[in-house]
Amino acid sequence: MTFSKLSLDTLLKHEPGALYDHALRWRHGDGLATDLYSARRVFGFLALCRHSGARYQLGVMNLRGEAGANDKVRALMWFRLADGRDEPRAASQITMLSEEMTAIDARRALQMMVEVNKAVSWLVAARNPEDEGNVPAMAALGAQLLAGVDVEQDSTMAVEWLQRATHRNNSDAQCHLGLAYATGHGIRKNITEALRLLQLSSEQDHHEARYHWAKLLEQHPKLIQTKGQVRHLYESAAKQGYALAQLRLGYLLRGDWIAPLQNPIAHEAPTFHKKSVFKRNTDPDLISALTFFMMAAEQGNADAQFEAGQMYAQGLGTAQLFEEARRWYELSARQGHAKAQFNIGFLYAYGQGVDQDMLKAYEWYRISHLRGYPLAKKSMEYTAKKLTLGEIEMADWRVDSFIYNLAEHKDN
Repeated sequence: MTFSKLSLDTLLKHEPGALYDHALRWRHGDGLATDLYSARRVFGFLALCRHSGARYQLGVMNLRGEAGANDKVRALMWFRLADGRDEPRAASQITMLSEEMTAIDARRALQMMVEVNKAVSWLVAARNPEDEGNVPAMAALGAQLLAGVDVEQDSTMAVEWLQRATHRNNSDAQCHLGLAYATGHGIRKNITEALRLLQLSSEQDHHEARYHWAKLLEQHPKLIQTKGQVRHLYESAAKQGYALAQLRLGYLLRGDWIAPLQNPIAHEAPTFHKKSVFKRNTDPDLISALTFFMMAAEQGNADAQFEAGQMYAQGLGTAQLFEEARRWYELSARQGHAKAQFNIGFLYAYGQGVDQDMLKAYEWYRISHLRGYPLAKKSMEYTAKKLTLGEIEMADWRVDSFIYNLAEHKDN
């Protein structure tokens, strides 16, 4: 028997000690065929039931990369949750890992513990299906198990919880289960069922479902019922304040207007506009596009902040304002957006909206390069030739500090 053959009802009714012993035998091949995948899933379930031994075993499996990636941060998190009188082995593992990890990794482990404890509380509530007030807990637990960001991912069990909540007409569950059907994540892919569930959720005023419904229709245009259906769904979600819908609507309204910065070092081919460039700052669609980009940008969406910078830099839906472009680029860049970092370097290199400063240009180009933007390397090397070795050394130190602080900020 494998874990996949155990229904959720069976797991909920099973005695934890017996499940734990069975999972240990799966892990070590003790009287059973070795099945690390099933062992890890059982330990994951028991860990949410506050079983210290299962939490310790998950720590070991994450540390060794058994039935998954080697993940020391997640291992530390499980060891910390296991630590106590019932699981004395965890203490030495915590000491060992703590000595190896950065402060950022240690904080990340603590944050993961908070999320696991949320899942524990949701499981406690979800185990009592007779109480209608527990339906949101089923949906939340299913969504967390499906994502697997902090808890152990278990898409099959996630789908079972989502189905239970969907049967109670929970809009969050309908949305997440619809996405599972759309991607085939934990369940057989079924676009028709995905659209049905997303529509049901949307009809309960779920803005995220409206966004994903529209996105799925875009990918399957033969299923679109009316010409303006996709735009209407995006607009509805955008007006409810959903940043991703605002961003997507901005892209649709802007069309193919955007052109790359004409950097002679980057060798990017220009993009030709489909409309007259003489109307680009007054075109109604471009004005609306900027409005929606700004709505998402003001919520802190890094992609939207970058696009707002693009609109101001090229005078799309607005007058060309390089100072305003730099402001939005920098907000995006400080969240790690590599192309925004590159574009700030460009502005400093060519003195657009700022005083020309090759040192700052080099710093931003190097940050962009380290963040993986492919066009940044040549520009970085070009500006480096205009600097002294001392200037480059100091700039490299500032860049390394920026990258470190960026990682720390994301962790917080």
